[in-house]
Amino acid sequence: MFPVTEEHVRTYAEEGAVLVPGAFSTEWVERLAGAIDRIVARVRREGVEVFAGSTTQNPLSMDDRDGAVVLRNLMHHAPEFDEWLRHSEAARIVGTVIGADHVRFWMDASFLKEGHHSGTATPWHNDVCTFPFWGEHMPSFWVALTDVPEDNAPMRTLTGSHRDPFRYHSPLSRQDIPTPRGYRPWAELLARVEAQGAPIRVWPARAGDAMLIHPKTIHSSLPRRSAAPGRRLAFTTRWLGSDVTWDPDDLAVRIPSLDNHPLMRRGCPPPEELFPVLWSR
Repeated sequence: MFPVTEEHVRTYAEEGAVLVPGAFSTEWVERLAGAIDRIVARVRREGVEVFAGSTTQNPLSMDDRDGAVVLRNLMHHAPEFDEWLRHSEAARIVGTVIGADHVRFWMDASFLKEGHHSGTATPWHNDVCTFPFWGEHMPSFWVALTDVPEDNAPMRTLTGSHRDPFRYHSPLSRQDIPTPRGYRPWAELLARVEAQGAPIRVWPARAGDAMLIHPKTIHSSLPRRSAAPGRRLAFTTRWLGSDVTWDPDDLAVRIPSLDNHPLMRRGCPPPEELFPVLWSR
């Protein structure tokens, strides 16, 4: 049975995030977790240089410290993920929840958290601040590959922050230029989540559950506090829906393979040749 209900669509629209329980089977969870483990082990053994780049993403990279691994851009290096994109309900779930007419896959990141170091927390941020694309239909689609109870680094969101009409000047962007029009200082984002009574929601999850997060929604994860041995494993994919256009500014992350591609045109939707539609309404 398709896992998305009208209540999920309503919650996403009102809160800027929603959890869809039981989105993926145990078989998908095991296959995708195994693929991430295989690539992490190979990077630790051989480095990232052995992985070829792709047309639409930057090269594979991995941060590995303080009990936390962040692995970016692995999708094109694991056939299990290509099969998941094309043969699971992922694209239909994304498109249905966000209300898009069609969706395309863009990029990914995986998160492995072990131990009890404070570094297993993900700091408060939102995703859109460094995007070279513009539009509302650019969600993060977070999938739990282990159980994520409240002591195992669950996600947190600032309810309603997806309604912000601006972006923030991310510390990951250039700092040698003034904050452009349409952006707010990063300190304001942090002040909002630290304010007394801030509407913060914690999202425990089970393996196979999926979470949609609006690109403007301010979110983070708690650190791993579980006294039990084990880990917290999840991955997220970023999607492009029917209102998205390409228009990188001075604060956007650079993706040279797209910046220099003749099919990428400012103010236009991403081309089908590079970003094939995976689901249409």
